[in-house]
Amino acid sequence: MTAPDEILRILTKGENRSTEFKRKLTRSDLKTDRRQKLVTRIRYMTYENPFEGIFLIGIEDYGGKEWKVHGISENSLKTSERILTELCEEASVEIVEAERFETSQGMVGSYLLKRLATSEIKETCSINVAGRVNSGKSSLIGALVTGRPDNGSGSARSFLLVHPQEITRGQTADIHLAFMGFGEKGNTVYPENPLNKQDSARVLDQSMKIITFFDAPGHREYSKTMIRSILGADAQYGLILIPGPEEAYLIKQEESNYRVPRLDEITREHMILMANQGAPFIIMISKVDKTNPQDLELVMNVVRNSLKEVGRIPVFVRTSDEIPPVVKELSNQVIVPIFMTSALDPESLALVTHLLRLLPANSEHIALTDPARAYVDKVYRGIKGTNVVVTGTVKSGVFKRGQVLKIGPDGGNQFQEGRLFSIEMFKKRIRAVKAGDLFGFDIKDVDKHLVRRGQMIMDPDLEPESCRTFEANIVVTRHPTRISVGYAPVLQAHTIQQTVILKKIYDADYLCVGDFARVRLQFMTSPEALSVGDKIVLREANTRAIGTVIKKIG
Repeated sequence: MTAPDEILRILTKGENRSTEFKRKLTRSDLKTDRRQKLVTRIRYMTYENPFEGIFLIGIEDYGGKEWKVHGISENSLKTSERILTELCEEASVEIVEAERFETSQGMVGSYLLKRLATSEIKETCSINVAGRVNSGKSSLIGALVTGRPDNGSGSARSFLLVHPQEITRGQTADIHLAFMGFGEKGNTVYPENPLNKQDSARVLDQSMKIITFFDAPGHREYSKTMIRSILGADAQYGLILIPGPEEAYLIKQEESNYRVPRLDEITREHMILMANQGAPFIIMISKVDKTNPQDLELVMNVVRNSLKEVGRIPVFVRTSDEIPPVVKELSNQVIVPIFMTSALDPESLALVTHLLRLLPANSEHIALTDPARAYVDKVYRGIKGTNVVVTGTVKSGVFKRGQVLKIGPDGGNQFQEGRLFSIEMFKKRIRAVKAGDLFGFDIKDVDKHLVRRGQMIMDPDLEPESCRTFEANIVVTRHPTRISVGYAPVLQAHTIQQTVILKKIYDADYLCVGDFARVRLQFMTSPEALSVGDKIVLREANTRAIGTVIKKIG
């Protein structure tokens, strides 16, 4: 953690938010007023990410402007350590590393403090939200999370749009996360300000159930991000928003061009991807307050027919009494509930909130008793006090703080073994995460430069699953001409995103839109952690194909 020269370097910087210096601690520091000040200071040191700070004992403070090594006796240092431990316990902070140094002036102690992990949230449900541009995804999520209907000018979505281009255009360009909480009695726990960390922490502390939304972009230029969200989040449920006025206009255009009233290309793709994921999904026709009755009826009929085409039964939900039986049947993946919503309408928001309150963790989609597995989504290598931090969603099993794990494959098809030093969820440190939970892992004892998006994290006794070449059953959903051997699209599966080469088409010379085929594919640069049964998407410009892995070659 520290060395004598590192201590001198710390002293030159002086005390700050995450460092505190004391000559020594005595029993007088445990008296009420002094104790409260020290406990508050320790909590403050470990409040923000990475939730840790350094406490040095044996340092003299010269008027709060200069600090030098003073040194104390070994007995005084032992007493100081006992008092520091007591203060940390009251502050819900632990001493994770402790070192003593003998100097010419006496003993110096260096202590790395880290906030204690909190108890796990009782129940979590994750929902992947998709919809074409301007479908009202961010506005609906914002209104649900805050409990405040939109004002018609985008007030509800404001906290979700963080990038400059998003704020300028009022459109999502990246995957955003938002959560809403329900208390022990089913009451909704609303934040006053979703951007305030303390307010968010309060919602988490008071909630027994958390609903997490993955808000993906709907604009065509961000289609790869949308696909990454649907495939990579491993969410328990899907939600497609279809804007009434815009969709009615596009349906009429489709009918004019192809003589068939159908959903527009982007919405059809969302529906196919959701249906192919093997998780229940919900449809919400948004902006119903701005849709005239004739257009609304048109959209409802086309949505109904489109769902039947993908093998699902549409069920329109209009009252709260209809929600319990729908929720009961939802996990069977036969019905698809359809809601009429508006981010401006309190009644429709209350109906959706009631659905979310009753929505259970989808035990059919998550496997708590299976070995722990997860895919790396994002990688952070520059966070102070960490080796490498990775984020993602747990696919199966349970990960616990301190456990040994494997992560890979790397370019040489090898898996590294490391240690799970700490776990965070919604910016809070916790002891464990289960299937369906979002996570932030600080992983020690691995080469951080070999960690990348798309790799799998798993229990150490699991046999690594990876391949360079594999076979899959696919269907071409969109392509302007023909697909032949040598075709090189980008494959997306879970958080994996890599170019593949089409090596073989079984029983055909080429493929066109609507064709089903068994094909052999090979990753261009390195093996990936694919398993038989995994869902894949092949994309390149305006081409799409979806499928399932059926065999690994090697």
